[in-house]
Amino acid sequence: MIVKPLLIAVAGASGSGKTTVANALLQGIQSLGLTATLFSQDNFYNPVGHPLNNYDEPQALELDLLAEKLNELKQGLATEIPTYDFVVHRRRQETQMIAPLDVILIEGLFLLSQPNLVSAFDFKIYLDVPQEICFQRRFDRDQLERGREPDDIIRQYTDQVRPGFEKYIAPYRDQADIRIDALPSDLESFIKKTLNLTR
Repeated sequence: MIVKPLLIAVAGASGSGKTTVANALLQGIQSLGLTATLFSQDNFYNPVGHPLNNYDEPQALELDLLAEKLNELKQGLATEIPTYDFVVHRRRQETQMIAPLDVILIEGLFLLSQPNLVSAFDFKIYLDVPQEICFQRRFDRDQLERGREPDDIIRQYTDQVRPGFEKYIAPYRDQADIRIDALPSDLESFIKKTLNLTR
């Protein structure tokens, strides 16, 4: 039997908590007895990058390739997606196989700004978090996980991240089916009622 999955987008600014929220939703959905997986739009950054390139505009990613992969999944087909290494700013040789399970979660910056992506999703969540909080989260993360210097993080945020948010993310938040700043404490009810997911 061909499984045609429910595709759910988790979108928002850098540092808004997309990965945290998407992982929590993944665990909650699986706890209901549904099969589910998660991957990031970040996997589709252009194969060869550099720290001085602008990662905060859609042109930095192969979003048409992401749209192709989403459409394959919607047809009930397994698909192979790239992976990306932010430390060396290169696409890895390894790929990730995504099977058409009951639910597939995708998190990323630009999921709501591209019509060919928006049309592929069955449900879209936007994380509406103040930029001050997003910046602090990014500031901490980039030092701990990516080994970056504080001055470089501040420069990139000022020159690229904040302008990219204002141009490519904030104007499209109304494309979402729901806007939240965090998941509610009763995650099971949220998944059942808001996402209409039951076994």
